[in-house]
Amino acid sequence: MLKINRPFDTNFLLTKKQINMNSLLSMFKTIMILAFIATFAACNGKGNGNDDKLNDSLVGLQDIQSQTYYLIPSPEGLFSFIKDGKLKYSDAVLNPTNNIDNYIDTRSKELNFGIYSADLAYVASFNKYQQSVDYLNTVRTLSDEIGISAVFDQNLIGRIDNIIDDQDSLLKVTSDSYLSIVRYLESSDRKKSLALIVTGGWVESIYVVVNLLDTYKQDAKVISLLASQKHVVSNLTSYLEQMKSDESIQMTINELKPLSAFYESLEVQKEEPKNGEQPKDGKIVVGGNAKIIMTEPQFLTLKKEITSVRNKMIKKS
Repeated sequence: MLKINRPFDTNFLLTKKQINMNSLLSMFKTIMILAFIATFAACNGKGNGNDDKLNDSLVGLQDIQSQTYYLIPSPEGLFSFIKDGKLKYSDAVLNPTNNIDNYIDTRSKELNFGIYSADLAYVASFNKYQQSVDYLNTVRTLSDEIGISAVFDQNLIGRIDNIIDDQDSLLKVTSDSYLSIVRYLESSDRKKSLALIVTGGWVESIYVVVNLLDTYKQDAKVISLLASQKHVVSNLTSYLEQMKSDESIQMTINELKPLSAFYESLEVQKEEPKNGEQPKDGKIVVGGNAKIIMTEPQFLTLKKEITSVRNKMIKKS
């Protein structure tokens, strides 16, 4: 099941059924994507005006047995935001494409497939044409090695090979490629591969954003973006926990533990919804104007922890 949402909408709707499921799983926590998304949502297939607005950059991963949806951000929306936020481009934050030969085992290949996919979204969002081609080719090479080359059908390959020096084209192909991969892995019942790829992509995305910041400003949107990942980490970890019997998944959970502990320490300030907002259609509006606080010392801790996790993932296997 796939659901994608815009990065800047402030509310999601959560069904009562899902609230009960999540209570049983001890994971009733809201999920925010990027700067302002406040919760994770049911995918009921009906769609309405609000749902249509939420279709850009959130990947929904479904646990079939519990009917719980785990929403994880895709990189493309994040990087379009940081360019709008006037953060400068830097090659230094990328995992070099020549590192691809360092990845021998399946786990490192799948994690770095996600990492390279995030790097691709990053360079594309800054309209770096040659770097985009290089990272597209790296992603395509790894797709062969992890058995998902079928995603790159002739139509998509043709679009890649004929891509022009245009930001919209770069971002469109990048986004479509990523979502095709997610759909393919879901339809092929490759949950473990999908979990590792999404984890790598998320870690690299946050690593890039953190390392583009020269100074801390409490009210900056990018700080709110980073603080909001408190709920994403919880959601991602919960999804991984469904497969913890797998050694590679358990290893990944262990690597994320310092980040999980850090985000658990962040304070959440909750406010009542504005303008008398009321529940509707049997659903409950959650999140609203809840704000997660990240101080400057905490930002520096995040920078240290995400860098440590990311560097473990890109090292030679």
